[in-house]
Amino acid sequence: MKVGVRDVAREAGVAVSTVSHVLNGTASISREVRDRVLAVARELGYLDQRRAKATIATMERLVVAFDRGFVTSGDAAFRNRALYLGFEQECERRSLKIATSVSDGHGVDVDDIERIARAEKASGVVVMSSGGKLDLSELVKTGLSLVIMNGEEQLRRADAVVPANAFAASMAVRHLVAAGHNRILVLGTAGRDYLTPRRIGFAETVEILGITAAEAIVASEDGIEAGEAAVASRLRESTGLDGATAIFCLSDPLAEGALKALLTAGLKVPADVSVIGCDGVREMQPANLATINVGYEHLAKSALSIMETRLMVPKPVRSCILVEFGAELIAGATVGPPPGKPPSQRGGGAARTRGRRYRHGSIGGGGLHARLVSDRFH
Repeated sequence: MKVGVRDVAREAGVAVSTVSHVLNGTASISREVRDRVLAVARELGYLDQRRAKATIATMERLVVAFDRGFVTSGDAAFRNRALYLGFEQECERRSLKIATSVSDGHGVDVDDIERIARAEKASGVVVMSSGGKLDLSELVKTGLSLVIMNGEEQLRRADAVVPANAFAASMAVRHLVAAGHNRILVLGTAGRDYLTPRRIGFAETVEILGITAAEAIVASEDGIEAGEAAVASRLRESTGLDGATAIFCLSDPLAEGALKALLTAGLKVPADVSVIGCDGVREMQPANLATINVGYEHLAKSALSIMETRLMVPKPVRSCILVEFGAELIAGATVGPPPGKPPSQRGGGAARTRGRRYRHGSIGGGGLHARLVSDRFH
């Protein structure tokens, strides 16, 4: 149902002119009245409706570009599916039309993107990435409005929106420590760009908190079977889990594999070993798994807001914007206190936290735009 200024005025208990002055900044209004009007406008959906109208006026068509590395099959491809589904839904909400460009070779096809952008009279280009640093120097030179989702231009010459991967890892470790664990093992893979920040976040948090990291387990790839095989292999060794009472898995598929290996070995989760993952995409999240939702499906909202702002306030020289999205802890039943320890009063006990969700922001306030980093000029 469409909401109007009169609806906001009625609910806020003020005159229509007062609402107009608050929303347009055309008169001095008391702080109390201003806050009340904005709260009502937000609650009724009027602000979002107003923003959507401005978007429709500013943007009508976009080109979304993929390289061949952006696959949507296999255990790890659920991230890309969630990323693109969120983008499609946000474009539909904003009444934006999408034209796609898929590269036959490495990177994106700049000539194809320019051709489509001209033919469609597109407002800008969104590059879908599987993570890591991208060389988009030729695309930057075209002057098209450009935003990267889930990756960064290697010299920061393009705006980008990324998950707060390092912060998500820190959140996972702190959740385990809150449950009473002081020796934690990390299960990851070698050479995966999108998992590297999580590995770094784990190491930094372990050092900051002064706890011990057991020898890491490295799976052959980011998948359920690989995670299961890697943990099973470690359990067969004489050192086993190296005294660790909890495992932080750099992804949810790896966490599911770890759970399978522990079950096969006769270990109970979380009574014997706690397990926490990192991704939080519903498609791949095992039932009751404690994990960190890094918000792949929500990145599009920030990406399109950045592009909209650029188009509304163009500047010949501008700083690059990097938005790091917030993360959310999903406290599942796979995390509990270490063996022989009572549930922590600070949280982390599986029985007490099952099914509850806690939203945590990243550095700089959290929420939708968790961190804004302006860097370099182009």
